[in-house]
Amino acid sequence: MCKHCELFGTTAAADKPFVKRGVQLGTHPTRKLLSHSNSKYHKFSVERYTLAKSSINVYRQLQIKDAHKKASNRSALKKIFKCLDFVIKQKWAVTENAEKFIKFVANIGVVDLQAFLSSSSVTYLSSSSITEMVMCLSDYLEREVLTDLSGKEFSLLADESSDISNRSQMSVMIRCGSADGIESVRTFFMGFVQLEKGTAECITNSLETFLLGKNINVANIRFSGFDGCNTMSGVQKGVQRRVQHVSPFSVYINCRNHRLALCLAHLIKRFPLLQDVDTTLLSLWKLFEFSPQKLAVFKHIQAVYGKDPLTITRAAATRWLSHLQASARFISRYVCILDTLDAIYAEKREPEIRGIRQNVTDKNIVATVLLLCDILKPVNMLSLYLQEENVNFTSLPERVKVTIDSLTSLVAIYRRYSGNLVNSETEFAKCDQLFLEIDDRTALERRMRQNNLDLTPDAFLEETGIPLVYELVQEIEDAFNHGDPVLNAFGFFNPQNLPENVSDLPEYGNASIQRLVAFYGSPKTDIFNGHTTNVPALMNPVQLETELKSVKVQLYMLSVIDFKIFEMLMYTLHSQV
Repeated sequence: MCKHCELFGTTAAADKPFVKRGVQLGTHPTRKLLSHSNSKYHKFSVERYTLAKSSINVYRQLQIKDAHKKASNRSALKKIFKCLDFVIKQKWAVTENAEKFIKFVANIGVVDLQAFLSSSSVTYLSSSSITEMVMCLSDYLEREVLTDLSGKEFSLLADESSDISNRSQMSVMIRCGSADGIESVRTFFMGFVQLEKGTAECITNSLETFLLGKNINVANIRFSGFDGCNTMSGVQKGVQRRVQHVSPFSVYINCRNHRLALCLAHLIKRFPLLQDVDTTLLSLWKLFEFSPQKLAVFKHIQAVYGKDPLTITRAAATRWLSHLQASARFISRYVCILDTLDAIYAEKREPEIRGIRQNVTDKNIVATVLLLCDILKPVNMLSLYLQEENVNFTSLPERVKVTIDSLTSLVAIYRRYSGNLVNSETEFAKCDQLFLEIDDRTALERRMRQNNLDLTPDAFLEETGIPLVYELVQEIEDAFNHGDPVLNAFGFFNPQNLPENVSDLPEYGNASIQRLVAFYGSPKTDIFNGHTTNVPALMNPVQLETELKSVKVQLYMLSVIDFKIFEMLMYTLHSQV
């Protein structure tokens, strides 16, 4: 028997000699042994025997190969996660751009990512895989945020809206100080809260449950910011009142931009002409937005006049600050709009087109649009300031004063150039030209029937325009001149409010210091619906007063040093020139 063939042979040899049965060597043993050793079967068995004796471990080789493949896949997945993180931070649509961006990165020389995408049957680029990876990133980042927020005092920002399925929900954001010193204040988006009802009680309970579920102590709320509706800002039973009961040291800040938008919205009740303007601008936008054929006619007529083909800008009905761009676009393409309406009406005779054209040629409406182009410019500047990420609300009264001064100076310009508005360098200066255009395009019998036949730009300003500006100024003053005393006291920290003379420094900000000491240095008791909340003082009043008085000296020293450095730089620059 041949042990190599017996132990390492194949099962195909059912009755081979030396394998399954013994062989008698007889008189020629050497010849038989050589014949068997040179056979293919014996050589195959010896080869298997040799491999079996080697030090190569097949299981270990498989493990090494799997480990190498895992490392390669993990390296590729890390790059995919980094690409997703970049797409998210750029605020791009993830589901639409992620796959394209990842393939782009792979094709610019990232070898391992390119090899992974080309060789692997699973590339993790499907919408479900990308969504799952985004959720993993969300969980990871949320854990970091919640760790950073643990035990910190913070500001709560919340706003209610409806999603695409018309479900009521609230977006929640938190602002707090940074411990790493890289950013002084950081803003975190915490998520959406689904609301069963729109009542103040339901909203407050949903907010508390949401924050407690993330292990955030609601008693650490120091400032809360909501919109101006009664449900959120009500002082008796609104959300801000209920939050103040949970955290008596919280100070409510009404959304200033929302308050500014309401100033213009309130004017509609006293000036119905504003509603007519809004209806005209919106109907004109719908006319071209939902009809490519009519939009093509409008663009063709603009090209005939040698102007860039532009579309009508939408004026949001609930956001009157968007009317500046819509009004400016209406005036800049007024003649083209009239020609377009005439061409479309001559072809189809649609009553809708006739009604829109009648409104567009109404002198009161056109004059109001011109007036909005002037008065909304300073108002929009204030709005853009309020939309900045880091707004210094202690400087807000100064910004409001600049806006009010701009509006009142606009009235002075109108009256100074009365009878000669063409030279006033305002948008309303175009009123005479547009009125002549309206008269040229309006039939005599129709002009005789219109009530505004004798309307002039000066008459419109005296009857409607100037009273509207004064009403807007009064609305802005009422909306912004009444702030929380504690918030106003923080203006003490604004270096721009420091006195010019050092002799006035001891008396500077004493009232604000006392206000802050009284608020943060005394315990609070709050009673709401029969429930009482008692909290101790946040700070020692004596120590707080001492530190605040020393702070104003330091602020003054820093301002003086900065001014002297500025003087030195200007002197150096002047000497070099």
